[in-house]
Amino acid sequence: MDINRYCVIMAGGQGTRLWPMSRKACPKQFQDVLGCGRTLLQQTYDRYSRIVPRENIIISTHVDYTDIVREQLPDVPDKQVIHEPAFRGTAPSIANLACHIRTLNPNANIVVAQSDQLVLDEEKFVDTVSRGLDFVAENNKLVVIGIKPTCPETRYGYIQAEGAPVDGSFYKVRTFTEKPALEFARIFVDSGEFYWNSGIYIWNVQAIIDTMSKCLPDMMNTLESIYNEIPDRDQRRKRGYEIYTSFPNASFDLSVMERADNVYVVVGEFGWADIGTWDTLYSTLPKDGKGNVFVGGGVLLYDSNNNMVVTPKNKQLVMQGVDDLMIVDTDDVLMVCRKGNEDDIRRFLNDAKMKLGEKMA
Repeated sequence: MDINRYCVIMAGGQGTRLWPMSRKACPKQFQDVLGCGRTLLQQTYDRYSRIVPRENIIISTHVDYTDIVREQLPDVPDKQVIHEPAFRGTAPSIANLACHIRTLNPNANIVVAQSDQLVLDEEKFVDTVSRGLDFVAENNKLVVIGIKPTCPETRYGYIQAEGAPVDGSFYKVRTFTEKPALEFARIFVDSGEFYWNSGIYIWNVQAIIDTMSKCLPDMMNTLESIYNEIPDRDQRRKRGYEIYTSFPNASFDLSVMERADNVYVVVGEFGWADIGTWDTLYSTLPKDGKGNVFVGGGVLLYDSNNNMVVTPKNKQLVMQGVDDLMIVDTDDVLMVCRKGNEDDIRRFLNDAKMKLGEKMA
């Protein structure tokens, strides 16, 4: 396996839209959301281990979750777990990781992976990511994997491609659009020029550092000085944690990808979904003959259609005469609501915190 290949798995988010399963103390990436016996983080690690040497896979998470990462990935050495001392968005995290990886290998070609995604065809996935890593090894480009849209989805960002492909697969990115209104999403899908933004990024380490230095010069100058002036890894990390809270709370997409002029998209056709909401999970998972989805325990179902049911593995649920419900049963919360009301999940969470305290978060 190519020793210049590296992977960063981003595993620091809180995933509040999958409440009450996803909680502040143990967010969705550390849960067996799909009911397959492996958490989303473990599945992501397994997937990229087919592409990147295990010793080159780095887990980026918040300091509160380092123990969970070690528990779920016991074979990953502590030096490959990078924790953030504060929530500062994806831009500072990626900038710090790029500088860190450059100290390990100045020729590194890196894929940045999200830890909460579903991939159905792993062979096609491995091929797409591998081609991307090979491309950036020879080209000073930033690559994002785009997904051909199957519907005018408003929960995803969109990427517009233009021109003829480079090397047969890589199209210049013309525009990024964040989560458009439905009328624009329909136009995007009908045009055939737009793809969903998977959030999977691929680049050479020096290409991303050069690009971020143009887009976020103050932050990159600070990081560069730390990495240039402090040779000891532990001391460098300590200093980085001390100044991390001074960095802007910045989205990588908005502050870098949408401003860079060397971004290309490669189309991935491997059965992809971002597991961000219960409705996304319902639309993705296999259904019985009546449109029901079950995760976890057993269900006895009578005259019920189009329900999403998530229960503990040791619990049996009996349902009769109910349609279009979202039922999520955890140790301390039972949520029963209509599907398709994503905004209500945040209201449920906020109301639960107000009445019962932060233990509900």
